Parts: sequence; C-alpha cells; structure tokens
Amino acid sequence: MSPIKPIRKRFTLRRRAFSLVEVVLALGIVGVAFIPLLGLLSVGFKTMKESNVDVRTALIAQRMLAAAQMVPFGTLRATTKHLDYDGKEVPASEAVFTAAFQPSSNNVLGSSNLKNVTVTLTGPAVENRPRVFASTVANLGD
Repeated sequence: MSPIKPIRKRFTLRRRAFSLVEVVLALGIVGVAFIPLLGLLSVGFKTMKESNVDVRTALIAQRMLAAAQMVPFGTLRATTKHLDYDGKEVPASEAVFTAAFQPSSNNVLGSSNLKNVTVTLTGPAVENRPRVFASTVANLGD
C-alpha cells in the first residue's frame, strides 16, 4: 500500500464587490432622483419667505389698527410710514414696507365710537403688491 498523500485543495478567496458598471448605474439612478428634490427645495424656500412676509404684514397692520383705537377719533389722519421688517419707522431709502393708514370719513352705524380704517402695505418685501387690511375699530381714546 502506498501512503495516502494529503489532498491539498487550493482555496482562493474571492472578494465580493460591485463592478464599475453597477456603481455607475447606481449613481445615475440616485442623480436622477435628486433633480426633482432640488426643484422642490426652491419652491419650499419661496413659500417660506412668502409666509414670513404675510405674518409680518399682518402684525404691522394689527399694531397700526390698535394704535388707532387708542387715540381720539378727531386726531386720526391719513398717514404714510416707511417701515423695516420689524415695523419700526426708517428712512424711505431703507424701508421694506410702505404703510398707508386711511381712516374713513364717516362713522359706522352713526356711532361716534366706531370707525372703519384701512391699512395698506406695499413695498419691496411684498413685491410691490398691496396687502390691504381693513377693520372697524372702537374709540377708546376719548
């Protein structure tokens, strides 16, 4: 009998990896998927800016209407103010809002304690499209 020789099997380690074609294909799919997402990003930023301006204009108008309520109606006059984003008066060259305050000439329902007032905000912040706020205020200043 002949001695048994040990059988040697040659094991080669084959590493599993992605081929270049698979990597390029995956990057192409991901790239195409990101194009619509980038388009939505700009729409989202525009909507966020418009929402911020809407809130600021409403706050400024509310402040002006509240101030009109605190003075005697006899002293209410049509005025125009140049304002910054916080509603503070600034020179016209620095203004982002132009607020026009207009009280009505007659009283509401014949009452001397009720008056219609209108605040119109325009300017670069609202893309020069007027935002009109109208309200009936009660006179607390007399």
